[in-house]
Amino acid sequence: MFAGSILIGLTLLGFAVWLHLNERRGWGNESFDDEEDRQYLSQRKRARAWVNSIFAVCGIAVLVAAVVGPGPVWIGVWMSVAVGLMTIVILAGLDAIRTLRHQSKHRH
Repeated sequence: MFAGSILIGLTLLGFAVWLHLNERRGWGNESFDDEEDRQYLSQRKRARAWVNSIFAVCGIAVLVAAVVGPGPVWIGVWMSVAVGLMTIVILAGLDAIRTLRHQSKHRH
Protein backbone atom coordinates (compact mmCIF):
# COMPACT_ATOMS: atom_id res chain seq x y z
CA MET A 1 0.00 0.00 0.00
CA PHE A 2 2.91 2.32 0.67
CA ALA A 3 4.27 2.15 -2.87
CA GLY A 4 0.81 2.46 -4.41
CA SER A 5 -0.01 5.50 -2.28
CA ILE A 6 3.30 7.14 -3.19
CA LEU A 7 2.66 6.48 -6.88
CA ILE A 8 -0.89 7.85 -6.75
CA GLY A 9 0.16 10.87 -4.68
CA LEU A 10 2.98 11.79 -7.05
CA THR A 11 0.69 11.23 -10.05
CA LEU A 12 -1.92 13.61 -8.62
CA LEU A 13 0.74 16.22 -7.86
CA GLY A 14 2.26 15.84 -11.32
CA PHE A 15 -1.15 16.15 -12.94
CA ALA A 16 -1.89 19.32 -10.95
CA VAL A 17 1.40 20.88 -12.07
CA TRP A 18 0.84 19.84 -15.70
CA LEU A 19 -2.67 21.32 -15.74
CA HIS A 20 -1.45 24.53 -14.11
CA LEU A 21 1.37 24.99 -16.60
CA ASN A 22 -0.89 24.32 -19.59
CA GLU A 23 -3.50 26.75 -18.29
CA ARG A 24 -0.87 29.48 -17.90
CA ARG A 25 0.64 28.88 -21.35
CA GLY A 26 -2.73 28.39 -22.98
CA TRP A 27 -4.07 25.40 -24.82
CA GLY A 28 -3.54 24.86 -28.54
CA ASN A 29 -5.83 26.57 -31.08
CA GLU A 30 -7.18 29.09 -28.58
CA SER A 31 -7.67 32.69 -29.55
CA PHE A 32 -9.24 35.30 -27.32
CA ASP A 33 -9.84 38.44 -29.32
CA ASP A 34 -12.57 40.51 -27.72
CA GLU A 35 -13.52 41.58 -24.21
CA GLU A 36 -16.07 38.78 -23.80
CA ASP A 37 -13.34 36.24 -24.58
CA ARG A 38 -10.98 37.79 -22.05
CA GLN A 39 -13.70 37.78 -19.38
CA TYR A 40 -14.43 34.10 -20.09
CA LEU A 41 -10.72 33.31 -19.93
CA SER A 42 -10.39 35.09 -16.60
CA GLN A 43 -13.31 33.13 -15.11
CA ARG A 44 -11.97 29.88 -16.53
CA LYS A 45 -8.48 30.45 -15.12
CA ARG A 46 -9.89 31.20 -11.68
CA ALA A 47 -12.09 28.09 -11.69
CA ARG A 48 -9.36 25.85 -13.01
CA ALA A 49 -6.92 27.17 -10.42
CA TRP A 50 -9.30 25.78 -7.79
CA VAL A 51 -9.37 22.41 -9.54
CA ASN A 52 -5.58 22.33 -9.78
CA SER A 53 -5.30 23.22 -6.09
CA ILE A 54 -7.69 20.43 -5.11
CA PHE A 55 -5.65 17.97 -7.20
CA ALA A 56 -2.47 19.11 -5.40
CA VAL A 57 -4.09 18.85 -1.96
CA CYS A 58 -5.34 15.35 -2.79
CA GLY A 59 -1.85 14.37 -3.91
CA ILE A 60 -0.32 15.66 -0.69
CA ALA A 61 -3.02 13.92 1.35
CA VAL A 62 -2.30 10.61 -0.37
CA LEU A 63 1.41 11.02 0.40
CA VAL A 64 0.51 11.69 4.04
CA ALA A 65 -1.64 8.55 4.06
CA ALA A 66 1.31 6.58 2.70
CA VAL A 67 3.56 7.77 5.51
CA VAL A 68 0.94 7.26 8.25
CA GLY A 69 0.03 3.76 7.11
CA PRO A 70 -3.18 1.80 7.61
CA GLY A 71 -5.42 2.90 10.44
CA PRO A 72 -8.08 5.47 11.25
CA VAL A 73 -6.06 8.42 9.91
CA TRP A 74 -5.38 6.55 6.66
CA ILE A 75 -9.09 5.86 6.20
CA GLY A 76 -9.97 9.50 6.95
CA VAL A 77 -7.40 10.82 4.51
CA TRP A 78 -8.58 8.50 1.74
CA MET A 79 -12.21 9.48 2.38
CA SER A 80 -11.18 13.13 2.08
CA VAL A 81 -9.38 12.37 -1.17
CA ALA A 82 -12.51 10.68 -2.52
CA VAL A 83 -14.59 13.75 -1.66
CA GLY A 84 -11.95 16.00 -3.24
CA LEU A 85 -11.91 14.01 -6.47
CA MET A 86 -15.73 13.98 -6.63
CA THR A 87 -15.64 17.76 -6.17
CA ILE A 88 -13.25 17.99 -9.11
CA VAL A 89 -15.71 16.04 -11.28
CA ILE A 90 -18.51 18.46 -10.35
CA LEU A 91 -16.32 21.51 -11.02
CA ALA A 92 -15.25 20.02 -14.36
CA GLY A 93 -18.91 19.63 -15.31
CA LEU A 94 -19.59 23.26 -14.41
CA ASP A 95 -16.56 24.30 -16.45
CA ALA A 96 -17.87 22.34 -19.42
CA ILE A 97 -21.24 24.08 -19.16
CA ARG A 98 -19.53 27.50 -18.98
CA THR A 99 -17.43 26.64 -22.03
CA LEU A 100 -20.44 25.44 -24.03
CA ARG A 101 -22.35 28.63 -23.20
CA HIS A 102 -19.38 30.76 -24.23
CA GLN A 103 -18.96 28.87 -27.51
CA SER A 104 -22.67 29.03 -28.31
CA LYS A 105 -22.68 32.80 -27.82
CA HIS A 106 -19.74 33.12 -30.20
CA ARG A 107 -21.37 31.14 -32.98
CA HIS A 108 -24.42 33.40 -33.15
